[in-house]
Amino acid sequence: MHTLADPRNALKLLKRLERRVQIVHGHTQIAGQDYPWARVVDPDRLLEQTLSNDQPESAVLDPFWAANWRAAQGLDRYLGTLTINPQTRILELGGGSGRAGISAALRGAQVCITDASSMALIMCRYNARFLTDHVQVRKLDWSNTQGFEQRFPIVIGSDIVYNPSLYPILEPCMRQVIEQNGVVLLSEPQRHTGDRFENWIRKAGWRCDSHLIDLEDGQREIRIFQCRLNPDAS
Repeated sequence: MHTLADPRNALKLLKRLERRVQIVHGHTQIAGQDYPWARVVDPDRLLEQTLSNDQPESAVLDPFWAANWRAAQGLDRYLGTLTINPQTRILELGGGSGRAGISAALRGAQVCITDASSMALIMCRYNARFLTDHVQVRKLDWSNTQGFEQRFPIVIGSDIVYNPSLYPILEPCMRQVIEQNGVVLLSEPQRHTGDRFENWIRKAGWRCDSHLIDLEDGQREIRIFQCRLNPDAS
């Protein structure tokens, strides 16, 4: 079902990853399919390495992309409730390893996965190597969207509202990349920071509704924020 577009390019991406981190190969359920998946063996060790690294390279490693966040699984399931056709264009912010964006692509969308971390972008390209006709991977720093001119009817992000200090950077980026009347879908595991985001984004001129997705894993449901910019918001 999954055809590798360019084995040589995939091998190059893998070698670039393995120079930095240890990778394990397997499969995971995405969009109701058994999909080939590469992940970092020990994300916690990568976090420790980054925190102890005083060199600028630590920003390149950025450990948070390496984890397998439950919020991405919840967003995957939520996307299954939407009508997605081959013309649907979706942008993922803070793509990490690419799970949510790949979910959208497997459901037929044309997806642009973005992240500020160069390592995350390599991992996204590698994990999306079977979907090159549906996935584009681009670097996007929320604090500097200059040169990023594309706008999308649907913007998604998983576990990117955990830090309130980032809200004033994320929100202008959302405005920059969303089409008129578009929707932003953000997933998070019902942290208190999610409660703060819901109140904050409404004050910033957005309508925000929430939906809960049960992963049936004995843990708290994943909350999906559905955000639309108010028509009179400037």
